[in-house]
Amino acid sequence: MGDGPFWMITVFISALTGQLLNDSSLAQLSIILMLGLAFGNFVFSPLKSYVKRLRPYADTGLHQDLRIVIINRDPGHGSKELESFPSGHVLWTTLCAILICFQYGIITVILFGWMIPAMIFLRPYLGVHYPSDALAGLVLGSTLSAITMLISPIVLNFLNTLKDFNIYIYGYWGFITVFLIIGFKSWLKRV
Repeated sequence: MGDGPFWMITVFISALTGQLLNDSSLAQLSIILMLGLAFGNFVFSPLKSYVKRLRPYADTGLHQDLRIVIINRDPGHGSKELESFPSGHVLWTTLCAILICFQYGIITVILFGWMIPAMIFLRPYLGVHYPSDALAGLVLGSTLSAITMLISPIVLNFLNTLKDFNIYIYGYWGFITVFLIIGFKSWLKRV
């Protein structure tokens, strides 16, 4: 649920549903999510590349100190032993849930808000992140969502000026397609 592809599919579904139902708020949501996910990737990828921190299941010193064995319960997403910091699942979930709540208000807090504490608990429980990794993902996701919310009105106003041109819809879907291709390729490098 908190992985990048889940949120990329959310972008696609909101764009497609917005187009089919002629709902501008869903189209705006897809743009806001793409903006936030792009900002997130510019921060997240370098952090994962340069901060070399063993995941809890791979830290034998931690196992000896605590006299327990931590098992990797998420081998598909916690397979790179030196990429514990920060938790991408928490970052993406926090970022996207906040942006969705920003777009749709209090009712979505009930629908999506629970995902953030669930992900913060789940990543350490699965043995693939320390609690500080999850908290760093929370802080980064919150900060990036605030930046996205500040910048999104400017981007949306600019894009609204382009809607009068017939080519806008092709550019919109072309951008979404390129965004999804680049996003999935970036994710595949990570997993």
